[in-house]
Amino acid sequence: MNTFNFQGTFAFLKRHAKLLCIVFFGSGIVAALLSLLLPNYYKSEVLLLPSEVNSVSKAVLNEGDKRDIFMFGTEKESEHILEMLSSWQIIEKAVIKFNLKEHYGLKDSQVDNEKMGLRLKSNIRVKRSDYLGAKLQVWDKDPQYACDIANYMVQELQVLRFKMKQAKADSLMRALSISRDSVRNDIIRLTDSLHLLQKQYKLYYPYSYADRFAQQLSKEVAMGNTAAVARLENKMDEVNEKSTLIAMLLNDIENKSKTMRTWDEHYQQAVLDYNSNIPVDFVVQQATISSKKDKPKRSIIVILAALACTLIAAEVLVIKEKYLS
Repeated sequence: MNTFNFQGTFAFLKRHAKLLCIVFFGSGIVAALLSLLLPNYYKSEVLLLPSEVNSVSKAVLNEGDKRDIFMFGTEKESEHILEMLSSWQIIEKAVIKFNLKEHYGLKDSQVDNEKMGLRLKSNIRVKRSDYLGAKLQVWDKDPQYACDIANYMVQELQVLRFKMKQAKADSLMRALSISRDSVRNDIIRLTDSLHLLQKQYKLYYPYSYADRFAQQLSKEVAMGNTAAVARLENKMDEVNEKSTLIAMLLNDIENKSKTMRTWDEHYQQAVLDYNSNIPVDFVVQQATISSKKDKPKRSIIVILAALACTLIAAEVLVIKEKYLS
């Protein structure tokens, strides 16, 4: 007993084989009987694939960044799905929707929604699949409940993602509307100022006036009419002085109009995204009612319990032979 070797171990097992066998099978039978008291849990599973593009305007209208709207998402989009499926918003709605307090046989005074949500969360698992998808697994004593809860959580995931998209679109559209209104007001103000100057100076098309004066001036110079040339030059100086402000206003209005067209284009893209309801997740496999229980694994429980009890019994026998013999 002072050394551990194969021969000594074999001899020890041979001496106590009958007792160890009795302990192994006896503990296995007891564990099997106790495992029958454990409730059966059924599993339902949903498999999702995220979408890579959630914006119709970016996928269809954006010339510089064309994306395939039918492509599946990357690892990042899959992680987003996992986070949202585990979120308290979806968990709490499932607790209330299926009245899980009553389903689990608990009174309202014993547990609140938060603790009930933690209990439900212990019966679900969200994880990545092998090909960048997201997998939701739900266990329950009732296979119908497991199936319904899994499908409902995926449905609420779609609702949550749509609300998130709408919230971002609302914020974007408000910002775009403020910018468009500001540019539009600037155009209106500049146009009013332009009309006032045109009426005041009786000068509506400064560029055409300059061309006509230049043509008339070249004729008078060719004819040698110095008096007419002097009058035309004075008139041209006067027109140029007055037309400078008008030309500046026209240039500002043109630039503002270009900016307005850009804002209108962005606004139309935002409206398209806001009104679109493209699927953000693809449900590859919906939850179905399971006909076989998933856990507990009673055979594993029985084997592990029998081995554990047998090892404990062997340890007791070793101690007895070493110290009490």
